[in-house]
Amino acid sequence: MEIKQNLSMPASDFYQKIVTSVLFDIKQQTGEKITEAQLANYSYQKSFGNRGQATLKVTQLIKDQSYHYETSSSRGTYQSSYDIFANGPQAIQVIYREQAKANSKLQQTNDLLMGAVLGFMRKRGFKKMLKQIEKSYLAG
Repeated sequence: MEIKQNLSMPASDFYQKIVTSVLFDIKQQTGEKITEAQLANYSYQKSFGNRGQATLKVTQLIKDQSYHYETSSSRGTYQSSYDIFANGPQAIQVIYREQAKANSKLQQTNDLLMGAVLGFMRKRGFKKMLKQIEKSYLAG
């Protein structure tokens, strides 16, 4: 899945929103309070309630430009990335990508079917989330 979205905000503010969210998630899941400087290659266990656990690992972190991570579980490995491109001091394009690598043919088939059925809904929800980030920035 790939989503491209233009937002009216600086790259630094969008990047900081992502990093703040990741640091909050790490604190919630592990109890550890780490800094942005410690995020590169950081990995931790995350619980998804009834859906089990996974290991999340930050695979790329470039200030104001990108945040990439990998989620590994018994089902497979999922790579996700946010790439931020400045189109001026108050305008960016965010490209979000995710790719799944299932551990079994059955899981791969399930991922394909669910992606087809839920893909549109997920894209719409994700775009809405990006617009909410922009709205919160514009509101000050």
